[in-house]
Amino acid sequence: MIVAKHRILQTYAITYAPGKAKATRYQEVAKTLGIDAETVAAIVAESIGAI
Repeated sequence: MIVAKHRILQTYAITYAPGKAKATRYQEVAKTLGIDAETVAAIVAESIGAI
């Protein structure tokens, strides 16, 4: 499945909750979008590094 980067980042932002671990958020996004958590982590890291 091909998922746009902005869709991954939007879904990641929605999963925010105080005290929630990043790994948990990656898993939630991956499950929601049907992709692997490593891809989510890479996209988030790439986007944060671009700031």
